[in-house]
Amino acid sequence: MLLHPKDVLWLGVSVLLIGPVLAASPAEGTTDRTASLARALRDVKVPPEWIDATPVSWDTHQPWKDARLEIRRLLALDEASVRQAVKLTWLYAQKGDIGDGHELPMYLFMSGHYAWAAREYPKHLAKVAGTGPTHGYLCYASCLAHFGAYPEALEVLQKAMDDLPAAPWRIVSMANIHDHYGDLYVRMGDLPKAREHYSEAIRLYPTSDQPYGRHLLARYAAKVKGKLDRLAMQSLATTRLRDGTYTGRAMGYSDQQDLEVAVTIREGKMVEVNVKHEEKIDLSATKLVPQQIIQKQSLQVDGVTGATITSQGIVEGAFQALKQAGLP
Repeated sequence: MLLHPKDVLWLGVSVLLIGPVLAASPAEGTTDRTASLARALRDVKVPPEWIDATPVSWDTHQPWKDARLEIRRLLALDEASVRQAVKLTWLYAQKGDIGDGHELPMYLFMSGHYAWAAREYPKHLAKVAGTGPTHGYLCYASCLAHFGAYPEALEVLQKAMDDLPAAPWRIVSMANIHDHYGDLYVRMGDLPKAREHYSEAIRLYPTSDQPYGRHLLARYAAKVKGKLDRLAMQSLATTRLRDGTYTGRAMGYSDQQDLEVAVTIREGKMVEVNVKHEEKIDLSATKLVPQQIIQKQSLQVDGVTGATITSQGIVEGAFQALKQAGLP
């Protein structure tokens, strides 16, 4: 996805997830899930009750350009620190000192407050429509898909495609949108559509004329190619894996250091998945995704919303490791 220029270096390519890391079953209960979104939006309290009881040590008289760095630091820490980050963001939003406002819903999304973020994103996007805020559209689509509101998420992705930024960020934005279309169609069980959009993203990434980050474009395309490969992967249930420990590598949230995923096979089953990483804000993906892989004995696992690159990197690393263990 295209990030706001002020955040592109800090956040990397993507912090979204609009579906499982890999899924191949049709969506069920769409009506119930849409009702779930409506219920979540109705029940969310803004601000939440814990805001008043959450202490902050930051001097809120300092300007937003400094406060946002503290918020990002807090988001990478424990739950109490994340609540401080959310409270600080809210306080700065209330006094109108928060830049163009995109960071309020973005930090709500990254901290797991999906219903609250889903309330804030439409208001923000209405203010910046016509300026190509691709990152905002994709975050909003992710919030909707988190509740299973897939048709609504598709509508938002189409709005993103209709509201692309100007050059030099237009091509990479299109690629990111196609990538996320693919993710959503996988979640919906429409694998031909998913392949179509993934293939277009792979084609577009190397053609981007963006002024910085071009050295990563081939890796972004390779990341999407990995998704295509996993769609064609044979079932682990019918594959006899060789015992041992195997290590795969994949691009993670940090573009400075690949994720290293070590998978231990015993009696043909995955018994341990360890991730070596330098991810800064992984929202516990490096723990939760390996746990799911072992519990389900599958790479068809739910990623952590808000930590797509990390989640997908773990699955891709595990996939590379399993190929060494005999996965066709």
